[in-house]
Amino acid sequence: SLDFLGLGLPPDAPSLGRLLAQGKANLQAPWLGISSFVVLAVLLSLLIFIGEGVRDAFDPRKNF
Repeated sequence: SLDFLGLGLPPDAPSLGRLLAQGKANLQAPWLGISSFVVLAVLLSLLIFIGEGVRDAFDPRKNF
């Protein structure tokens, strides 16, 4: 998402940050912003679930 701020990948490289910036610039096409928001929300949710699974798997205090 650093591309949203103008930092990160080269200008011609596709990224979610660039898609967010395009959605902000083109408010007449709301699917650009909505689709990138949904993708980011799903990715962050999956990252949280994976982190909790790894924590549970390696927790030494957990009893089976």
